[in-house]
Amino acid sequence: MQIERLKPANVWDSTPYKFSQAIRVRHSQDLLFIAGQAGMDESGQIVQGLEAQIRQSFENIRRVVSGAGGSMANVIKITGYLRDMGGLETYTKMVSEFFGNNLPAATVVQVTALALEPLLVEVDAVAVL
Repeated sequence: MQIERLKPANVWDSTPYKFSQAIRVRHSQDLLFIAGQAGMDESGQIVQGLEAQIRQSFENIRRVVSGAGGSMANVIKITGYLRDMGGLETYTKMVSEFFGNNLPAATVVQVTALALEPLLVEVDAVAVL
């Protein structure tokens, strides 16, 4: 499998915003669709605070991908759902921390509610293994 992160010269540079414009996957065999992961720890408790919830969301994605035999470098697409777009800077900081230079294609949207009232963020993902 080959994962290529595309940065077309004729499209604006998305690097400062911590996502790739597109991901090309050649010869992929397995796609892993990861359900929305929120700021809930392994015991099902919601962690407190926006940064902690974002970190936990990405840590949950890392654990799911790892359990399937991959790493965060295998994640090709994420969608972030924030209750308040004021948290975007914190969100992009966590994207950098978890993905480094292997930035996935990404979308971030503001939503009025998530499944449980105390949740501030949820992130779903697609990985190629």
